[in-house]
Amino acid sequence: MSAPICIVQGVGPLAGLGAALCRRFAREGLHVVVAGRTAEKLDAVVAAIEADGGTATAQRADATSEADTIALFDAAAALGPLECAIYNAGNNTPGRIVEMEADYFEHSWRLSGLGGFLFGREAVRRWRAAGDATDAPRSLLFTGASASLRGRPNFGAFNAAKGALRNLAQALAKEHGAEGI
Repeated sequence: MSAPICIVQGVGPLAGLGAALCRRFAREGLHVVVAGRTAEKLDAVVAAIEADGGTATAQRADATSEADTIALFDAAAALGPLECAIYNAGNNTPGRIVEMEADYFEHSWRLSGLGGFLFGREAVRRWRAAGDATDAPRSLLFTGASASLRGRPNFGAFNAAKGALRNLAQALAKEHGAEGI
């Protein structure tokens, strides 16, 4: 049987949270699918995991693309059973609301709200399709920020985006927690 799989979407620099999550789950024996937009950054994280004795695969994927998200989960499924899926994509988008262009606000929301929806939906669809075929844990995690709990001045887009992601995570937990997800 192949090693259980953990997907981490939203991996950037080696010193970032996404890379730290990848390295942590690789140390726990999972094969990590390291996903993000920049091949060089993904390759650096994979190299660090392999240097530590773990296994990982880089997968370029834009979190706001439905096709990329589906392809990410397809690639992971070809490697083994999905045990853990972590959505870490996000951006700190500062700015005063009154001075903000609509496309700036929308970009922040798309990354957290829409990207989180696509990722969560695909994880749950895969686990539901597998049914009881596996006894593996099924953990769907979303990284957040205190911005999801309270609005700070000069961070309206970021506050709204992280709030949307938090509410999405709560809805997914309430809809699918009884299924072991």
